[in-house]
Parts: sequence; structure tokens; C-alpha cells
Amino acid sequence: MRTWWRGPDGVRAGWCALLFVLLNVLLVFACVYLTPRAWLLSMVTKGQISPGFMAYNEFALLVPAVAATAIMTRFEGRKFLSCGLGGDRALSRFANGVFWGLFLLAVIMLVLVATGHAALAWGGLGGRGVVGYALAWAIASLLTGLAEELALRGYLLQAITRGLGFWPALVSTSLVFGALHISNHGEGVIGVASAALGGAIMAMGVRGTGTLWWPIGLHSAWDYAENFIFGTPDSGQICAGALLHTTPLGRSVLSGGATGPEGSLFTFSLLAVSFFLAWRVFGQSLTDKRAFTNKRPLTNK
Repeated sequence: MRTWWRGPDGVRAGWCALLFVLLNVLLVFACVYLTPRAWLLSMVTKGQISPGFMAYNEFALLVPAVAATAIMTRFEGRKFLSCGLGGDRALSRFANGVFWGLFLLAVIMLVLVATGHAALAWGGLGGRGVVGYALAWAIASLLTGLAEELALRGYLLQAITRGLGFWPALVSTSLVFGALHISNHGEGVIGVASAALGGAIMAMGVRGTGTLWWPIGLHSAWDYAENFIFGTPDSGQICAGALLHTTPLGRSVLSGGATGPEGSLFTFSLLAVSFFLAWRVFGQSLTDKRAFTNKRPLTNK
């Protein structure tokens, strides 16, 4: 019998999505409450956040995302890995995403330097510092990709797709992803819009590959290139221990200013082109229709 709570395939997808969000929010607040504030602030030096700070911050987001996903998939009688973490080509898809994340950020930096809107200099690290920070930022960036992709483009994207279709799911999760960047100190309007557009690209990647591994790779590599390789602000946040140091020059609407590369119209334009290409590559056909479908794989009793 269909009711306001149950549909033909069990509990309605909208309620499942809402329950997932509520679980995530409650668990995130619990993690924040249990974290000693003084200890966390000790990892911020002269306004620059360390890879340790970033890693802990993302770990505190990853744990709630994993827990909420586990609870909701258990509730539906599904496997945890069915939310995009399974598949036999996970490593190759992750590596492909890493390549495109590094490539996109490198192209943006090339454009900024070539147009006189950025200047690069050595970050001042020694040999041990380069190796140590390279590894530390790799771990922090991977946690970022895992936490944010699982929270927004794992179970949640699937649940909204089951209820409303893929495009409403893409738009809603991308808008939330952009809105979450507003709280970052130094973030701007263009930066928020670029983040939302980046979220749409990664949602297309989930649709096309049937897994989260391509967007996890792209997301992780993008942050790694900003935080470590080029030493740019990351959504207004300055990171310590970068290989290079980037100084924005000229009008902030083109250089990105204190926001970082995503605050530049050059970046927004490149991401718009990238979304179109992602739509052409991923939007026309699914490589694994069983992994990403509008219907619930298994109905809950």
C-alpha cells in the first residue's frame, strides 16, 4: 500500500535522502563537540593551516559520512559498497580522475601566469620538507576527496536520483557543495559558483562510471595541486608547506585574489567547458547501468 512514507519500492527516496542528511549533520556536530578546540587550533600557524589540520577536519567529515551511509544501506537491505565504492576498475578510475584533477589545475595556473595574473616562486622547502609535506598533503587531500564525495555524491545522489531523477539530483547536490564553501574565510561569489560547477562535473563522473572513484581522484588531485604543488589559496584558506608559492596579480575577478584559482573567471570558464565535455563523455551512456539506476536495487521490508 502506498502512503506518505512508503512507495512501491519501500520507504520513499525523499525520506531516505532526508534521513541521510540528518544523520550526517548530527554526527558531524558530535565530532566537532568532541574535538578539543585548543588542540585543533594548535595546528594553525600564522593563519596557515597544516596538512594535519586538514586531515583531521576531513576525517571528522568522513566518519559521519561512512556511518550515515552504513546505517541507510543497512536500513534498505543493501551493501555498503553499492553507494559507489565498489567495482573492479576502482584503481584505474581513481588514477584517471587524479590525472584530470592535476591537468585542469595545471591548465588554470598556466593561463593565470601567461596572462600576468599570477606569479610563481619556490616555496622554500628543503629536501626532507618536500618529501614530508608531499606525503602529508597527499593523505589530507585523499581524505578530502573521500569525505566530500561520499557525503554528497554517494548515497545522497543515488537517493535523490531514485526519487526525482538524475538531473535534479545533480543540481541539488552541486548547489549544496557550492553553498558549503560560503563558510570558508575569503571565499567569493565566483569561487562558490566554480565549486558548484565542479560538483556538477563530479556528479557526471558518477553517472558515467557508476562509481565514486573517478570524482574522488579528481577532487583529491585538485586540492593537492592547490595546497601543495602550486601553493595557492584553497577557497580562501592558506596552506603551509607548499612546493611553490603563488602570488595573485591584477584584478581579483581574473586572478582569483584571496579566494584562490577557483575565484577566477578563467577557472569558471574552464570548468564550464569541462562540464560540457563531461556531459558529452559521461551523459550519453552508462558504462555500468547496474551501479547507477533510478530504482532501488533491493527493496527494504
